[in-house]
Amino acid sequence: MASWRKKLAILIFEFGAVLHSVIIGVDLGVTAGDTFHALLAAICFHQFFEGIAFGCTVMISNVSSKKALATNLVYAVTTPMGLALGIAIRSTYSDTSITALWVQGISNCIAGGILLYTGLVELMTYQITTNSEFLGRSSKHRIALYIALWLGSGIMALIGKWA
Repeated sequence: MASWRKKLAILIFEFGAVLHSVIIGVDLGVTAGDTFHALLAAICFHQFFEGIAFGCTVMISNVSSKKALATNLVYAVTTPMGLALGIAIRSTYSDTSITALWVQGISNCIAGGILLYTGLVELMTYQITTNSEFLGRSSKHRIALYIALWLGSGIMALIGKWA
């Protein structure tokens, strides 16, 4: 993949991950009771695995160490920033208000769309389907990698359902 393409992929993924992380941070900040504990556990697992994916994306993009550190720091602070925002608006927030539902729905659609694009186009197309290193592996190894991909996707979906 061309160098500019890798950099564009990381920027798109960074934007989607940052927006998504702020949204789930706000969701956690306005949540109370037993729901808070379930959501916190799901977010911890989700952010851990998303962080690994993000770190791998940064690593293969061949950006400088300074830029890699900056992008990882931005990712690391977005959920806590969203959490702080959620706590700040908790007293005035109504999760059943039309405005809150519209804002949350539109934000989730944008973030989800970007993350789906990144996963399907950047990961599936450029890292698997057209990647000569991947295609050069044995059939058994590729099948094992496909199984790992779908198993990971299923686990992330299960975590999302749990939250």
